Amino acid sequence: MNLSFADTLYFKKENILEIILGLHRSYKSLQREIQICCELNNLTFNELIVILEIKKGFKKKIDIANKVLLKKQNLNLILKDLQVKNVLKLENKKISITQNGEEIIQKTTDRINEKIIKIFKKTDPKNMSGFINIIESL
Repeated sequence: MNLSFADTLYFKKENILEIILGLHRSYKSLQREIQICCELNNLTFNELIVILEIKKGFKKKIDIANKVLLKKQNLNLILKDLQVKNVLKLENKKISITQNGEEIIQKTTDRINEKIIKIFKKTDPKNMSGFINIIESL
């Protein structure tokens, strides 16, 4: 991880508590929003994460399982459930997202994006660039 001098200023002892609490609040806020999106679309959290990874371009089951930290048998159950819910199609070992799945992804990412923007609007602008640099470095 390459950090500039400005980025390392965040790690001063007096800032660590703020960083920890800010990350925790942001995480909880986003987690609640993701949970709401899952409930609105009749999905589990793992189902949503699998759909998003497939949308990103992961098509092989083993790659998806490794990326989302699931056992392959659990992933197979999730894929079957997503087929039943008309979110995914599995044909000749190829995984594709249905129109319904695309709509779910769009609604979910739009809603979460709005929440992220609200969180970042609360952040002091002079701290924003360093914070973004740190996140991009992880």
